[in-house]
This record gives sequence, structure tokens and C-alpha cells, in this order.
Amino acid sequence: MIEAAGKTIEPRVTCDIFCHVIDNFGDAGVCWRLARGLSEEEGFQVTLYIDDAVTLSKISSGVPPELPASGASSSGILVRRWEDSETAVPSDVVIETFGCRLPDSFEEAIARETLRGHKVAWLNLEYLSAEDWVEECHGLPSPHPRLPVTKTFLFPGFTRRTGGVMIEHGLLDARDRFSASDRHSLLETLGAKKPDAPFNLFFFSYPTAPIGQLAEALASDPRPVQVIAAPGRAGEMLGEALSRLSAPQITFSPVPAVPQESFDRVLWACDALIIRGEDSFVRAQLAGKPFLWTIYPQDEDTHIVKLNAFLDRMAVEYGEDAARVWRETSLGWNQASLTPGLWSRFRDLTPELTHGSLLWSRHLASLGSLTRAVATAAKKGLK
Repeated sequence: MIEAAGKTIEPRVTCDIFCHVIDNFGDAGVCWRLARGLSEEEGFQVTLYIDDAVTLSKISSGVPPELPASGASSSGILVRRWEDSETAVPSDVVIETFGCRLPDSFEEAIARETLRGHKVAWLNLEYLSAEDWVEECHGLPSPHPRLPVTKTFLFPGFTRRTGGVMIEHGLLDARDRFSASDRHSLLETLGAKKPDAPFNLFFFSYPTAPIGQLAEALASDPRPVQVIAAPGRAGEMLGEALSRLSAPQITFSPVPAVPQESFDRVLWACDALIIRGEDSFVRAQLAGKPFLWTIYPQDEDTHIVKLNAFLDRMAVEYGEDAARVWRETSLGWNQASLTPGLWSRFRDLTPELTHGSLLWSRHLASLGSLTRAVATAAKKGLK
């Protein structure tokens, strides 16, 4: 406790977040959003240890691609190299993301601090999943096999028995205030060729996706569409595929990367979305737009099981026809069997899909934010 002007002030909770980047913007995006949320909304003093600052620098304007030994500060967060943690003293809260496995020396430092009377709340934030089993695992303790410390597993999810998803205060209100004028202005600023295009499709995917099939599907549909392509090889591949087709109704507009805090507005400016990873996947849901999720491919089609689990949950907000078409198009996109007919029906049902997507976003908001769930678990672990 700190006494100031006759008042008792609680010291800020210090927090270390560890990020091992596997899926580029997915891992870095989730960790950066969590760091920002804990700092800005929960008042934590956050240090982020990351092994790929280059990726993080593309979504945070204040983070250099090469971190100095002292780290770099951005948005009130200290960003440090992963290896710097090996000699660091743990903060009050340590968050291991996606089972990234902390350095042995840091785990031992947690144990030393605990034995000295400095209680450390050690949390493991796992990947987002719609599967039923995560409800049983959310909040479970896991004693260390050789050290006198325990970490708690937290699972994001889509039900009240999980941690929910990260959603900032006032996000849906800001989305609902986003106007046609805002849309035009943003698309113009991004360099879109047609800021007043009647239908904008945001595209951010993996190069392994069936991009040629998507190009054929778009070209087979006579309705005008502007593709807002995020930076990356997948976007380049789609542009190349479209250039080989005779499809004057398609406008291909590559746009630059934007800071994470501006990404939602890009999604709001579009009519349908093709996204990938985890952070973009959640932001697409909160945007209230029809979307196709490019799920990260796994061996033995494990990712299709995860995809179906999610489709089952969100489909309850759609009518029967819209739910069926959304499922068929999502599976077609992720199993390399996307046809012009699937895409045409998906686009036909955009109004119904938009309505259901808005309902789903409000359901997610009703669960509370994952950021608050993490902060609550951390404070509980410090008691």
C-alpha cells in the first residue's frame, strides 16, 4: 500500500506476457491486444517478451523490428526480447500464452520469488476453441512437475463457462456509429481504387488456401466486387490469379498494413470478410459481418473438427438456409472445394448473414471480456 495525501493507493500490478510467434499476426496480435487491454483497461504495468519483434512492429507503430537490450516502450507497454527474460525477475503476474513454455531459468525464478514470499500468479492462456471440453479445463490448476509452483489454465471461448474473447469497452457502440461517410473516408485513405464500391470483400488469408478457386468464383459472379487485400503473399497470389481472368466487375485494391487499433475500422468498412488466424477471427465476429475463417491447417484434419465446432455454435444465430450455406461455403474454403455456386449463394444471403452476425457479436459482448477474465484470475492468484 502507498499513502498519498491521506489516501491509500494500491500499487499497480506488474505483469509479464510471453509470446512465441508461430502464426505471425495471430500470436503477436492476441498478445499485443491482451497487453494493451491489461494496461489501458485494468491498470497493469505490462512487459511483453516476444521472439519475433519484426511481426509485432507491423501492427504496432511504436515497436522497432529490432529491439535494443533495454527494450522499447509503446502504448505504455515495455516490449523486450525473449532471451532477456532469462535473467529477469518475474513480475506479480506471469502469462504464458498458447503453451509457449517459459525458459527454465525464468520458471526457477518464479519458484525462488514464491519461496521468498513474493507470490507470483502464473497463468497459461490457451488458444481459442469452440469445442465443449474447454469448459471443463478453464480455470484448472496445474502443479509444476519439479518446482513448488502452480499455474492456472485459462481458455477463451464462446460460453459463460470460458473466458470469452477480448472486447474493448465501447467497441460495439463505436462500430454502430460507423457511417457511410466514415467508410468512404477510410477506404479513400487506405488507397482503395473505388471508395464507393457497392460491395467490398476484405481478404487476409494463408497462401495455402484455395486462392485460385476463389478467383474463379469471384470472376463467375457478374456482380461488382472490390477486393480489399491485406499485405502478404496470399493477397499477392489472389491479385495475380484475378489478373489472368477476364472479370471487369472485380476491382483489386491492395491496402497497407494498419496499426492494430485501426484494424476494426477496416473490417467495418467491408461487406464480407475472409480472415485467418485467431485475432482477426475474433475481430471479424465483433465486426458483425459475414465471414469465412481460414483456420490454421493441422495434421489429420484436426482443424476441420475445430471449425465445425465453431460453425455449430455461431449457426444458431442464422436462419436455416443461411446457416447451411455459411457452413458449406466455410468448409469448401477450408477443404479446397470452393465452387462458384457456393460463393454466389453466400453472397446472395449477405443481408441475412449480416443480421445473424450482429446478433452473435452481441452474444459475445454479453459474456464479458477475456481481458477482465485474465485480470480477475491474476488478482485471485495473488491473494
